[in-house]
Amino acid sequence: MVKIVDNYVLERVIGKGQYGEVFKGYKKDTNEDVAIKAVNRKNLKGKFYELLENEIKVLRSCNNVNIIKLYDIKKTSNNIYLMLEYCNEGDLMQYLKKRGKLTEEETIEFFIQILNAFKTLVKNKIMHRDFKLANILKHNGIIKIADFGFAKILGDDAFTTTMLGSPLNMAPEILGGKDYNSKADIWSIGTCVYELLFGKPPYTAKNIVELLQKIQKTPFSLPPNAKISPVLEDVLKKMLVFNPDERIEWDDLFNHKITKLMEEKIMLDLEETIKNNDINNISKFYIKNNKVIDHVVEIEKRKDINDFALEAVKNSTKGEKNSNFKGNYVNRNFQRDQEENEVDFKQAYAENNGQVTEDETERERMIRIFKHNSSRILHERNKYVFLASVAEDAISHAFKFSDMIGYILIKKLFRMLCEIKYSLENQKNTFGLEYWSEYLQTQDYRKISNYINKEFELFKNYYENLNQTIIKKFHSQNSKNPVLEKLIKAGTEEEINSILKKIFKDYVDVIFGPENIQKVINRKDIWIHINQLLDCLNSEKVFYFSKDMSKQFNFKLFYEEVKLMEINVLIDLVRNKLKFENISIPV
Repeated sequence: MVKIVDNYVLERVIGKGQYGEVFKGYKKDTNEDVAIKAVNRKNLKGKFYELLENEIKVLRSCNNVNIIKLYDIKKTSNNIYLMLEYCNEGDLMQYLKKRGKLTEEETIEFFIQILNAFKTLVKNKIMHRDFKLANILKHNGIIKIADFGFAKILGDDAFTTTMLGSPLNMAPEILGGKDYNSKADIWSIGTCVYELLFGKPPYTAKNIVELLQKIQKTPFSLPPNAKISPVLEDVLKKMLVFNPDERIEWDDLFNHKITKLMEEKIMLDLEETIKNNDINNISKFYIKNNKVIDHVVEIEKRKDINDFALEAVKNSTKGEKNSNFKGNYVNRNFQRDQEENEVDFKQAYAENNGQVTEDETERERMIRIFKHNSSRILHERNKYVFLASVAEDAISHAFKFSDMIGYILIKKLFRMLCEIKYSLENQKNTFGLEYWSEYLQTQDYRKISNYINKEFELFKNYYENLNQTIIKKFHSQNSKNPVLEKLIKAGTEEEINSILKKIFKDYVDVIFGPENIQKVINRKDIWIHINQLLDCLNSEKVFYFSKDMSKQFNFKLFYEEVKLMEINVLIDLVRNKLKFENISIPV
């Protein structure tokens, strides 16, 4: 049965709301995806009608990149249809279940976008009243606040009394049946940020009475052994305050140091980097701030500062001075184009066009596969940048063989990068990806290809510079180095990996040898470095790419987990890995 409402096609049911069903659909003339909330007029009685009217008023009054958009309203004799922005990455509750917990950096990024949405809500005197992870959606990497069915426009009355929301995210004044104002939303935001960081709510209980008592008697605290930045801990402490009068004010929250924390770190790092017009320092800065790119949107967020760093590398090779950075450290205020508009899907989904079904349509399958294809290429990109970061660590430690370890890793990554660049330039389907010819027409393909091309220039200069430095260094010693000579000539992956394995054993013997053992045995940075080098030796197994998108390797969590690991746990991990390489170190 074909279901078409004016210019909109309803593809399949994706959920049920408090008024009726929610469909995944698209606009016929543009192919733009939409979520369509179908409200049965029979259900619109009393309070339900008021809540729907409220939701429509809220969505019409808010124009913010981080708030779900209401495109259109269509009415028939039986239903009212709300045509809403469709979010292709689900909600943060689903996202958290897949990841367990998020890194501090990613949590802060989501937090800042949430605050940006609430700037508009607070300005318009709107309370959400049901703020929870399930109502925070994600679209192309951008946070979208949704589900304003319980929202209230306060007007001149700053307080309300109705108990609405989800208990684990409800402010204590609501749980206690007291009058409350918009600061109740501050509590709810705090609970969500806490849950993203630690994978669980700050307070849990069997019932509302017990929950309220727990909150009242137990001041906010971090989980045992939890480590987060002082700035993030400070804002959470100020948000999760039992008494709303003592809770942080909205203006103070919007201007808290947390909103500028990541940008300030990048700014200070960049300022320190450009003091010395050195290609290696600029390359280090770029690698440090681009370790993980797992979505095209991250390329766009960092475009200004990355373009500056890449241009700075070119200037350094020419001996030119780099000027001060004048762009955005992180660009959050952009709207992505609809890449679906670029592809003619009509042939691909002609048989399913307009059918109401719970199954994925061919058109939707194609869009999902496009995302998978982008993830596959970016996954490979993240692998070679991991090699670059470990190479940097090796060179900075300055042990015997450090330079050679760094050199071989850069050689290994540059070989990988050349292969990826060649494949993209020549549109070779190296990874056997589906819908390849259609994917080649998308903006995401072009943006990733362009990004990797730019990175190629940076790593090419870096590789050539290191190549000259290390050869000059060993030649100055007036002695032949057969391993280095073999390494310089090595061309295949097998040859490079074989030499890396040999040098790694010698490197470990030096680090944990009699001269260094007492200096390094309790240094966590050394154990992290050895652990990462072991991952370089087995990169194909460690960084396996799963075809199941819900089981993707999480590079951000990979870096964060090792950083937060207790040193004794880390030492045991490294020792066990070394056993597989037949390498032992002193107890």
